Amino acid sequence: MIRQSPGDVLEICFEDRWICLVVVTKIFMFGGNIVYVFHGDGSRIEGFAPSPELPGFNICTDFILPKREGQVNRITRVPDPMAYLVSNLVKSCHEHELGQTAKRWFLSKVQDPNTTYKTVRRLSKTQAMAMDSGMYSFDLTVEKALAGYTPDKNPFIGSKRGLLWFLP
Repeated sequence: MIRQSPGDVLEICFEDRWICLVVVTKIFMFGGNIVYVFHGDGSRIEGFAPSPELPGFNICTDFILPKREGQVNRITRVPDPMAYLVSNLVKSCHEHELGQTAKRWFLSKVQDPNTTYKTVRRLSKTQAMAMDSGMYSFDLTVEKALAGYTPDKNPFIGSKRGLLWFLP
């Protein structure tokens, strides 16, 4: 079993679906790392070459499930994992039921995710691309990668576009 570290590029097969990601940080929140997950269709990519220009998103996820139930391979390393951090911001809201629109957004910085530095009623385009707060299980991370999710599609932003990642 590998021990992931910042800069690792991992190829993971989980429930017969393949994804590639870059580990951006050491353990960040509740045992998860911030990673940059590349969008894909679930098929294996031979000779994958990572680039921050390839479509994807940041998320905090853990590797318990893929290490226990899947296949995790380190395929290469990148010299600057922070180049894969899309935004230095983390966003959260109090709404938790599908269909609700957030009335307030709480913004934190990646370096200090437990301290709100700004509260806003509406997110700018830059703020909407901030990573969603929380630590997500790996199965949800895979679903988001396959659906082409980006943080500006967060369902609580309120646009119909934001609800698409929940649909089958």
